Amino acid sequence: MATARLASEDVPMLRGTARFTADLPLPDGCLHAAFVRSTAAHGELRSVDMREAEQAAGVVAVFEAAGLGLEPLEYYRATTMGGQMARPLLAQGRVRFVGEPVAVVLAESPASALDAAELVVVDIDELPAVIDVELAAADDVLLYPDAGTNVVHPLDPPDSGGFLSAPTELDDPAAPPAETGEDPCAGAHCVVELVCENGRISSVPIEPCAIVATPFEMMRGTPLADGASPDCELDIWSTGQGVHSAPYLYRRMLGIPVTAVRVREPHVGGGFGGRGDPMPEFFVVARAAQLLDRPVRWVESRQEQFISMPYGRGQRHRIRMGFDADGRIVGIDVVMWCDAGAYPHMAPMLTAASYRQSTGLYRVPRLRYRIGSAVTNAPPTGAYRGAGQPEVNAALERAIDAGARKLGLDPADVRRRNLLGASELPYDTGTGITLDSGDPHGALQAAQDLIDAKRWRSLAAERRAGGGRTSLIGVGYGCYSQTSGSGDDPDYASLELGADGSVLVTCGSHGHGQGHHSLWAQITSARVGVATDAVRVNDADSATSTSGGVTGGSRTSFVLGSQIAEAATELRARICEVAAELLEASPDDIEVTPDGAHVAGVPSRLANWTDIATAAPDGISVTATERRSGPTHPYGTHAAAVEVDAETGRVRLLAFAAVDDCGRMLHETSVEGQQHGGAVAGISQALMELAQWDADGTPRTTSFVDYLIPAAPDVPAIETARLGTPTDRNELGARGIGENGAIAAPPAVQNAVIDAVAHLGVTHIDIPVSPQRVWEAVNAAAS
Repeated sequence: MATARLASEDVPMLRGTARFTADLPLPDGCLHAAFVRSTAAHGELRSVDMREAEQAAGVVAVFEAAGLGLEPLEYYRATTMGGQMARPLLAQGRVRFVGEPVAVVLAESPASALDAAELVVVDIDELPAVIDVELAAADDVLLYPDAGTNVVHPLDPPDSGGFLSAPTELDDPAAPPAETGEDPCAGAHCVVELVCENGRISSVPIEPCAIVATPFEMMRGTPLADGASPDCELDIWSTGQGVHSAPYLYRRMLGIPVTAVRVREPHVGGGFGGRGDPMPEFFVVARAAQLLDRPVRWVESRQEQFISMPYGRGQRHRIRMGFDADGRIVGIDVVMWCDAGAYPHMAPMLTAASYRQSTGLYRVPRLRYRIGSAVTNAPPTGAYRGAGQPEVNAALERAIDAGARKLGLDPADVRRRNLLGASELPYDTGTGITLDSGDPHGALQAAQDLIDAKRWRSLAAERRAGGGRTSLIGVGYGCYSQTSGSGDDPDYASLELGADGSVLVTCGSHGHGQGHHSLWAQITSARVGVATDAVRVNDADSATSTSGGVTGGSRTSFVLGSQIAEAATELRARICEVAAELLEASPDDIEVTPDGAHVAGVPSRLANWTDIATAAPDGISVTATERRSGPTHPYGTHAAAVEVDAETGRVRLLAFAAVDDCGRMLHETSVEGQQHGGAVAGISQALMELAQWDADGTPRTTSFVDYLIPAAPDVPAIETARLGTPTDRNELGARGIGENGAIAAPPAVQNAVIDAVAHLGVTHIDIPVSPQRVWEAVNAAAS
């Protein structure tokens, strides 16, 4: 089914004609919002003096929390300690991170709004801040005095047998966790212990957040989903990764029916997980539009993005792994802490994702995995590419390497001795997932061959033997498994045949760079029989589709794609039924072509599209909303070769290989593009990305000057291979691909760097393996 990449959705991007939220024509009378933000990480909010700002030129209104009349925000009610840690949309009583919105200015122009925001005087009595998650868990500095704790999810005592406590006998996955304090590494020939930091990183989308909220009548002439109101109290265009969960949040926050909110997304300059939920500022803008009865637009600045948008990662794994003398895993013991940020948004859910993937592709007889999460004076933690899975995989892969080194074995050989074989799949890991199908050993071997590991290892040995310290070579691997999608996230697909033989595909999910339009056209064309360029795709719109999912979690191709495939198959069947009546034949004997439908073997007996449309005056359409696919588990191995200068700490990536199995490839060129994009994201985290705050909670990375991302010269040519083992869990046999590189690449690069300097006594370096960290580790080992 793989074809060359269609350029239909890429052309506007390349030509600069694509319209993003900030490019949309402004509605008449549109106001512009600017937020006043806290400059303190933690403190009592004494007053907000808005008088001078209210008198400034062009200002229409200034609001603090009391003026909006909104309840605190709970994205997920289960994560806010019974509402005690819910987030006020504008700070009330206390500020909890630098960048938290305190007030909003509405003015006739962006410049007037920004100028007036500078005139708002915010009086804050500063309090001590806490940035480290384990220090926060000690509750010496309380962010929520009424809650009496900073701990969102308590870490189980070692012997408690509580949440996910074990050792779990994973040879019998159906058995409940054993309530015992026995060490899962007991009896091991060798035990390694590491503290693996997975620091906070930003999704840094090309386009910062933006919204236009218009309290006008819904655009006339637009077809509505069943049950939708013909009038709309709020028409919202915004950056996001899905339009269907947002109306329910707007309803809850603004007190209006779901059908009174229309949410749409134009082109979106990157999602990566950080846009999975509407930004808190969006609700403020929508409320201001309500109160003032005028459209309001807000476009986030890059600095605002760095200090207020949700950050990803933020986990610390204290991992112990036991091995027998041959390098086989005896057991794993993990204590993991997740930094929830100032408001516990997604942290508890991310820790659950980490647990599910805590054994990766390996046979792990015994596991104890204890989880804790606490709030800190940093922006809230959200999803980012892989969402909980890259963090645990990095710790797992580091421990494999450390064990191999301690045993004097090749890290690749230790992986082989523990990786599941193709004949063992499907395999219940005992952590809540069942790996479906594939060949983990084949992926590892392919990665070794693709990067030419033998050559690099030989060169590394020569460099070490020469005694030099300026051009040391290292090779590293990152095996991985990922859970993409879930069993309860259906989407929406509606296919309608036009009188000219075109097919209109209306989706419940919205793409933002994944190539969905081309893919949906390709699937529809193949299943129905029409030409690819006869397929038109309407992106998700909460008014024209009744449901849909977030484009994230590597789910859309096989969830929505499978629904489109099923709907297209049914559409073709209905076309054949109509044509069979016209041609006095059996539907089984009808073939569909771009020109219409004819009797098989007799192309002259043709019913053209006008004939078919006339014979079906009510039209021919199919809608699919049910979920018919389960979670899938893409997997693979990435490999890296690096050169390290031990004198300066400089790291240069010499070669990189990505071998991924995303099931049946629907569009191989797109898959390869996703492989490159994911790998670069992972390489970036491994080498340079890290958000930082000082001890007082002041952010130190607020621009691309101090928050580094790679440019083209920083990344070598990435070699890719694809195994393409079909899964039986959906109609298309496909699995996810967009996040795989972000899971596999960080440990591959990290392990390669440590491999290069291990003979100097270095045992571990946290990511990013920056020159400073490498230099410090080498010198610490020498002292």
